[in-house]
Amino acid sequence: MTTPPTTDTRPAQAARVADFLELNPNSTAKQIDAACDTGCITKVLSEMPRLGYGLGKDWQCVTCANGQSTRDVRTYVLTHRPTAQPDLFTNA
Repeated sequence: MTTPPTTDTRPAQAARVADFLELNPNSTAKQIDAACDTGCITKVLSEMPRLGYGLGKDWQCVTCANGQSTRDVRTYVLTHRPTAQPDLFTNA
């Protein structure tokens, strides 16, 4: 039995992530994945710059082990969306 092809493309996933980050800046990968259901958030985040999206990265200190210690977690912010390149050669 074969599985049907998925219609959820990487550009569609990237657009969902961008929409989420626009409303929720400084989100962690775990938060993004929970909200956007991308399947593999690390792949989507790594491909977003190639698709024309700008991502800013930072670190956030969070408590863990019932408040006994802290750790740094990567956070992401959307800096810009893809823009259409102007037509360089117009037909006159």
